[in-house]
Amino acid sequence: MENPTGIDLNIRGENIQELYDWYLSGRLVVNRRYQRKLVWTREEKQHLVDTIARKFPLPLILLAEVMIDGVLKFEIIDGMQRLNAIFSFIENKYAYKDAFFDLETMASTKQFLDEGKIRQLLPELNRGLCTSIANYKIPISTYRINKSGEIDEIFRRINSYGRVLSDQEIRQAGVIGPFSDLVRTISTAIRGDVSHDNILLLNSMDSISITNKELEYGINAENILWVRQGILLKEDIRDSQDEEVIADLIAYLVSDEDEKPASSRQARDAFYGRASGQNEDKQAKATARRQHMDNLVARHGAATVEKTLTQTFDFFDEVFGADNIFRKNLNNVSAQHGTPRYFQVVLLAFYELLFVEKLKINDITGLRKSLAGLDEHVNISTGGNWAATNRTKNIAVVKGIIRQYFKKNPQDPVAQIGRREFENLISKSKTEAASYDFKQGLHRLGQNREFDEQAFSSILETICALANLGREKVGYIIIGVADKKADADRVLKLDGLPLVKAGEFYVVGVDREANAYHTNLDKYLQLISDRINSSQLAPEIRIKVTSHLASIDYNGRSVIVIRVEAGQEPCFYGNKLFRRVGSQTIEVPTAEIVPMLRLFSS
Repeated sequence: MENPTGIDLNIRGENIQELYDWYLSGRLVVNRRYQRKLVWTREEKQHLVDTIARKFPLPLILLAEVMIDGVLKFEIIDGMQRLNAIFSFIENKYAYKDAFFDLETMASTKQFLDEGKIRQLLPELNRGLCTSIANYKIPISTYRINKSGEIDEIFRRINSYGRVLSDQEIRQAGVIGPFSDLVRTISTAIRGDVSHDNILLLNSMDSISITNKELEYGINAENILWVRQGILLKEDIRDSQDEEVIADLIAYLVSDEDEKPASSRQARDAFYGRASGQNEDKQAKATARRQHMDNLVARHGAATVEKTLTQTFDFFDEVFGADNIFRKNLNNVSAQHGTPRYFQVVLLAFYELLFVEKLKINDITGLRKSLAGLDEHVNISTGGNWAATNRTKNIAVVKGIIRQYFKKNPQDPVAQIGRREFENLISKSKTEAASYDFKQGLHRLGQNREFDEQAFSSILETICALANLGREKVGYIIIGVADKKADADRVLKLDGLPLVKAGEFYVVGVDREANAYHTNLDKYLQLISDRINSSQLAPEIRIKVTSHLASIDYNGRSVIVIRVEAGQEPCFYGNKLFRRVGSQTIEVPTAEIVPMLRLFSS
């Protein structure tokens, strides 16, 4: 009988040792367009290990066979949290019954131990129990699928029925489109769990998982803006309530004045095409609503909405700094309820002043003082349905209170790189080192501080290599950021600049060089642009790169961001071809030039 779906299903058992080898070889990948965040607590992970140790059965793990860059890999449809919990236990990232997995149990972990790539934590779990865990067989269902859309549909069905999920997780399960994609993109930008691409190795997920103080990796939920500012609780992030707020904000911003939507569960369901019942008429209306929302996002431009909204978050975080937490400005609002609505009103007021009226801050101290006791000046309705009229009215009230602390902005605010955009570039380098390169500056760190011709030549070679990542690929070179603490310490000694960290890097800035050796920052930027334009790089790449040169002020330090977008064909630097291998730039040998050309073949 002919298979009507074109899906081949294979179910078998694989032991943990074999699955871990798949993991190490990069065969397990995650598609972040629809996958949930990694949010399991240490206790939940330990409970899973206990299930394995006691030889209780585990649910099926679902994988789809996919070809990525000509290599067969397994895309995780269901089971990402479980696999991550197992592999992080094997790698000694947490203990089970106060003991750590014995790394000499499996050949792969023993090799890492012998090579010094991993450290055995003590005390060790009983070797016999570790062997039993390594040999435990997990049921695996592997699909061979001809159409990528079928993966989305399978994921949606699995994650919409039969499990306890939050409202937002159910909404977004398998939903792909301009609106839902933008919600995911901005939400990850604000949380900080960003990645360079949607397709990510499972090996890289730990570094962007949402964790707590008990786990020494990932992103601590307490440091995320939502929790730090008292807008949401840690548990709310786990349930994706931050994405609900983002969905509300986007829907409000892109809708016409006379069509501003309410904020409610039913409204958000409709944004995602989810009807309140099985009635065909209701489903048709919900589908139409989703299509309308997608059209509105497309009309405004997803990239523009993303940039302006994340910059507004930056401004919000600047206003409500460490000594002026947003939550402290609400005198009579429960910490558990209501805060997100006050947040929306303030953020949208900021947005309209910054990007609609095109103003900029003139008196941030006065602005902060004016927002003290905010809940006494606005009247935000309660209940499950927050009417658009009430939201709009209160936004106007807040704008009336704070407008006097702003002034006209002669520059285009959308053209500027925001603080969060910069921090997310830093974070993305953790999951895709080949697409990012960092330079402390253009001058040597010796006593003479001479211009480093070799370093600039290296920048040109790296531009060439980034342009050879493949069609539609983008890479970045960031000048003014040290990836070695020794360089940051040297800058401290030479220039007296204290260390400023951004993620795992040190922002040393370029002002120290620009002002001392090039008059000012503008001439420093012009020097970079002129040298790129007069280089032996391909003309198409020279034009693209110099048109995207930008500077950003990060905590009072200027950083240069060079954006490199690949062209339609390989880029040569003179008669040489360069490519990226990890974080290194290497010249491509003659024998490897033909495979490089295939990256640009249609």
